Amino acid sequence: MATGALLLRRELADAPVPLVPAAALAPDTVVVHAGLVGAPDVLAERLADPDDFAHAVRTAAEAAGVRAGAVGVIEIGGLNAVVAAVAAARLGLPLVDGDLMGRAFPRIDQTVAAVHGVDPAPLVLVGPGGDTVVVRECSRRSAERLLRANVLALGGAAALAVHPLPASRLAAIGVRDSVSACLGLGDRLLTAPDTGGTPESLADALGAEPLAAGRVEEIVPRQDLTPGWATLTDGRTGAVVRVDLLDEYLAVTVDGVTRAATPQIIAAVDPSGRRPLRADQLRTGGHLILLRLPALHDWPPAAEPLVGPTAFGLDPAPPTGPLTRPFDRGTVPTRSPS
Repeated sequence: MATGALLLRRELADAPVPLVPAAALAPDTVVVHAGLVGAPDVLAERLADPDDFAHAVRTAAEAAGVRAGAVGVIEIGGLNAVVAAVAAARLGLPLVDGDLMGRAFPRIDQTVAAVHGVDPAPLVLVGPGGDTVVVRECSRRSAERLLRANVLALGGAAALAVHPLPASRLAAIGVRDSVSACLGLGDRLLTAPDTGGTPESLADALGAEPLAAGRVEEIVPRQDLTPGWATLTDGRTGAVVRVDLLDEYLAVTVDGVTRAATPQIIAAVDPSGRRPLRADQLRTGGHLILLRLPALHDWPPAAEPLVGPTAFGLDPAPPTGPLTRPFDRGTVPTRSPS
């Protein structure tokens, strides 16, 4: 994420990127969604090239026989929350205020587009040195397998462009306002008063629900797409807490009771510096606060096999209690991402 932030700051130094809702674009404007795929250790050691994202977007549009008029975000989480803005800046195009997941998911078929029966092709991967793979046609079921095989052939990481969609279609099915919502969330995190760093005070500042807070006792690593987990003891109640995870947090269970589960949004925060923690940043002995953030998107019940716990081989009891507070997007939609 730090690498993406550095890239974005550099790209925005000369000119801001307009942030616009899909509905504000001309209906026939083609939005190409950009991202980065690959192993975390590869991405940490090899800097991404903004030209690769731009090349991927142009190539996907050409393969579809159209011209890209805007860039979209695939997932509003992790590095992919910012690299689409990098591509938009390099191409001189607006960035759509929205995304296709409303959080982060590990597979390219776990999108609102897939729920609505939209296949992802043309799908374009650009590796180091400009090596380019173009998949002109592929089904939702085969997209992830094709993606993984070709990313491996490109050295373990590549720029991605996928889902060229007319703005009218994206406005109808996409997750709306997620970029501005996350900018507002970041503003609240950075400006929240320091009231002792309690889970309740932090949750209140973010409009979230506190789930647990304590010391990490054990971490069992993931195995490819099989989730791992971390266990901790809640320092306030003594409860035993389990967090199932891949690159994303999938479920939180407190004394055997599920408190949150995908597609709900689970976040971990370092209480000392209020720094969000990725799943791969958890450490035995470290302290964290677990929060359930307000949803950016209402997934229909039919999407549960695609984005719910069973999609990851988990079978938790249904989460207890709805998240009743709506997501407060604040006043940031007019601000350019930075």
